[in-house]
Amino acid sequence: MAIHWDEINHFNGGLMLIRGQLYQYIMTSSFYPPVFNFFTAGFFAVGGPSVLTGRLVAVTFSLLTLFAVYELAQRMYGPKTALLSSVLLGVMPGIFWLSRIALIETALIFIFSVSMFFLFKWLNTNRERDRILCIAAFAIGVAVKYQTLVLAPIIVIASLLVFQKSAYLKAELASYLKFPRLIFTIAVTAAAVIIIYVLFATGLIDPWLYAIQVGTADKSAYSVRFPAPIFYLIEMTWPKSSVHPISLLLYLAGIAGLALFAWRRKPQDKFLLVWFAVVYIVFTIIPNREWRYVTPLFPVMAISAARIITFALGIAQNFWQTTKNSLTKKRVAKFAAVVLIAFTVVGIFYSCADAYYWVESDQFQVPVQQATAYASLTLSPNQSIAVACPLNFINDDMVWFYLNQNASSQSHVWQYPKQAVDAYTPNFNTTEFVNLCQQNNTKYVFLYENGKNPQYYESTVAPNDIINLLNATGRFTLQNSFGTEPNRIFVFSFT
Repeated sequence: MAIHWDEINHFNGGLMLIRGQLYQYIMTSSFYPPVFNFFTAGFFAVGGPSVLTGRLVAVTFSLLTLFAVYELAQRMYGPKTALLSSVLLGVMPGIFWLSRIALIETALIFIFSVSMFFLFKWLNTNRERDRILCIAAFAIGVAVKYQTLVLAPIIVIASLLVFQKSAYLKAELASYLKFPRLIFTIAVTAAAVIIIYVLFATGLIDPWLYAIQVGTADKSAYSVRFPAPIFYLIEMTWPKSSVHPISLLLYLAGIAGLALFAWRRKPQDKFLLVWFAVVYIVFTIIPNREWRYVTPLFPVMAISAARIITFALGIAQNFWQTTKNSLTKKRVAKFAAVVLIAFTVVGIFYSCADAYYWVESDQFQVPVQQATAYASLTLSPNQSIAVACPLNFINDDMVWFYLNQNASSQSHVWQYPKQAVDAYTPNFNTTEFVNLCQQNNTKYVFLYENGKNPQYYESTVAPNDIINLLNATGRFTLQNSFGTEPNRIFVFSFT
C-alpha cells in the first residue's frame, strides 16, 4: 500500500529522533504531537527504519485499544458485553483501515480509552491512584493530539457533575487559589503565556491554527457537505459511497444503544453519554471536519451496540425462562433472540466485508522507493531531487525518507508547487520551476502519474500536461519510469 501524506511525517520524525537530529526534528516535525513519533523511533530502533516497522506502531495501539475497551466495558456491564464490545470495535472498517497506516488516531483512541477507564474507576472508587493515572493518561493524550487539551477538562467536569461530585469540584478548584497550589497555578499560567508568546512570535503556531480552523482547500469544501449538527452522524458511517468507518448495521445498533442509555440513565450510561456528547460537540465546532477526528467515539459506539444486544437478549432469556408465561410467548421470545443473534452475526460479517472492500480499493503501490534508489546511485551530496506536483501519495518528505533510510544523506529534496496539487488548485509556472531547479542544483525530477483520476484539484491539468510543459523547456529529459500504469513515477534529468 502506498504511503500517505500524513504518515510520512511520523516516519521522518522517528528517523530523526533515533539519529539525534533534534533541531531538525523540531523545525520540520513539530506540527504533529510528539508521542506517536517517539513510539515510531522506538520501533525503528528495534526493527530498523522501514514503512512496515513504522506501521506496526498503529497495529500495536489498535490491539491495545481492544484490551482497554474490554476492561472498561467489563467494569460497566460485565464480561459478555465487554467481549462483544471488543469484537465490534475490532471489525469496524475505520479501525481496521487505521491499523494499517501510521496515523495518530490509533494512539489517540487507546490513550483516550485508558483515560476514560481510570476516570470511571476514580468516580466510582474515589481512589487517589486512579485519579493520578487518569490525569497522567490525559496529559499523554494531549501529546498525542492537541485537541485533548480541550476535551479532557470538559469531560472531567461534566462527569463530576453527572456523578454528583460538585462539592468536590468546587473544593478542588478553590484549592488551586490557595498556598501551596497557588504557586503551581502561577507557574503553569506563566509558562503557558510564555510558550504561547514564543509560538506566535516565531510563527510556529500558524500552521496549527490553520489546520484546526480551516485546513486545505479540499478539506474546507469537504467539511460543509452536510449541515454541521448532523455532519458526524453521517460521516461516521457513510462519508463516501465505498467508505464506511462504522458499518451501517453496527452503527444503527450503536445509536439504539445510546437511546437505551438516555432512557435508563444509570451512572455508567450517563458516563458514556457525556463521553459521546463532549467529543461530538467539540469536533463539530471545529470547522475542519473528517471522520478520523471523532474516532474517540468509536469505543462508545462499540460498547453501546454491544450493550443493546446483550440487554435485549437478557430480556428475551428472562421471558422464556419465566414459568408463568405461555408456551407461545416463550417461543416468540426465543424467536426474537434468534433474530437478534442473526442480526449481530450478519452485522459483523457485513462490517468485515466493508473493511475488506475498503482495504482492497487501497491496494496499489506508488514506487517512490524504487525511483529514489535509482536517483541515489548517481546523486552527489550537493545535488537535489525535485518532486513535481506533489500529492497525497508522493511528496518531498517521502523521497527524503527513502534517501535517508539506511544512512544520512546531504542531498536536498524539494517540491513544486509547495502545496499538494490534490488539495489546492495547481499553478505550475515552468519559468519559475526551471529557475528553482538551477538554484537547488537539481539533478532529477519525479512526476507521479496520479492514478485513475489524473486531473489535479479543481483543474483540467493532468500529469501529461506537465510532461508536455517540461519537454517544451528543452531542459528536462525522461530517464526512466517505475511502477505500472496508472501509478508510474517518471524520472526526468535536468540539465
